Amino acid sequence: MARQQVIVKAGAYDVGILDEDCNHIIKHRRLYGEEKESMNWIPYLELMSKRPTALKYTGLYNQLPQILKDYLDKSDYEGKKRALKLFAKMTASTGINSAIEAFEEGLKLGVSDADSIWATYCRLTSGTLPEPEVPLPDTVPELKKYSPDIKIYDQLIVPGGLQL
Repeated sequence: MARQQVIVKAGAYDVGILDEDCNHIIKHRRLYGEEKESMNWIPYLELMSKRPTALKYTGLYNQLPQILKDYLDKSDYEGKKRALKLFAKMTASTGINSAIEAFEEGLKLGVSDADSIWATYCRLTSGTLPEPEVPLPDTVPELKKYSPDIKIYDQLIVPGGLQL
């Protein structure tokens, strides 16, 4: 929207930016007080993945947990690109908190490649997998139910405790 006129629509709880035709561009939660800043980083994550060295100079970098900052600092240029692209994909799908959680969990487990972190993310967000019924051939004998009788162990317990 550079060099175009925009309209600011300020409500009690949010502030919306509209174009000349009054179409919503973006909406931010309204902050009360002085020198407060609101930034929705999700639309910019994909752009940052194309220029990963610029991430350090954004407000998002300061909001990331230290373990993720260390990971990005240690990564080479292509590694940062892959990580930011993956981070953008996760954030767009389920939100920034689950993306951060997946990176933290993966890094704590000792993985550092994007595929392993994606696998961690899928494990955390997909829930439990259904367990399919395993069909057995007719040649497998059916086992009878076995219930152990543990009453004999009750006789080993001495009332009042063991006397020495």
